[in-house]
Amino acid sequence: MPFVCSWPQDPSPVDPHPPLPRRRLGRTGLEVPILGLGTHPLGTLPDEQEDAAVALIARAFDLGVRYFDTAPSYDHHRAERRLGKALAGKRDQVVLATKSFELPAAKALAELDDSLRALGTDHVDIFQIHAIGDDDDRVRKLDAENGVLAAALAAQKAGKCKHIGFTGHAEPAVLAQCLDAFAFATVLVPVNCADPLWVSFVQQVLPKAKAKGTAVVAMKVFAAGQLARADAKVTAAECVRWALSQDVAVAVPGCRTIAELEVDIAAVQPFVPMDAAEQLAVTERVGAHPGNALEWYKKDRK
Repeated sequence: MPFVCSWPQDPSPVDPHPPLPRRRLGRTGLEVPILGLGTHPLGTLPDEQEDAAVALIARAFDLGVRYFDTAPSYDHHRAERRLGKALAGKRDQVVLATKSFELPAAKALAELDDSLRALGTDHVDIFQIHAIGDDDDRVRKLDAENGVLAAALAAQKAGKCKHIGFTGHAEPAVLAQCLDAFAFATVLVPVNCADPLWVSFVQQVLPKAKAKGTAVVAMKVFAAGQLARADAKVTAAECVRWALSQDVAVAVPGCRTIAELEVDIAAVQPFVPMDAAEQLAVTERVGAHPGNALEWYKKDRK
């Protein structure tokens, strides 16, 4: 939904800039800068803003971002095509993660081939089973002989992906079960300062991911924009710092402008983790929210 962004009120970033801190990406053996880029907003920008979207990705690379998360469903491969255009000639310097929730496996593999063409590469670093919802969805995508996990394993065998991950934003308990089903390299979940107040991914998924050696990639750092509204009680910098103070490898906030991107970068240069007391104070400032009124992507339990 549209929102009025409060980011320009945050301190201006410093440029030139120091290198971004790096963390280990779970069992992949990779190390990545702690700030990545989610590309859903860039897929929604209209054709007349194509150059702006490509310029934003290029600026992210220049500022040290090396982890890029995308999906074919981000407007019919449009985000992927823009990534491919912006990162041409830089493939060996970045980590690319894309997704599929197509069934059966043959459709997921065909979609991955379309993603590879859009991205201008012969492989992605991480192929993610996208948006696992309720328990029935988990069974269809992971346990079924012809599910998305079967497609991911086939893609890995064919050299079209190096590692396999999964994503979800509706049911923390279901995602925790997924971690028992397979040795996933990554899990992409909401991690933000509102999350602990209701049906928490931070509390239910992150500890198990750590125990399993699965790297957590933090999405919805701003609760899909709700924590970046002009009337929000927290700043963008606080949201970024809060998310990266959890047991996560990298955060992938989405941006629509270079100004938004540079505020996120400034929040981690240098990166000063929040202690437990500061984290709690920020979360309490957000305040309780009934049901999924703020975090609309979580399954409503009314």
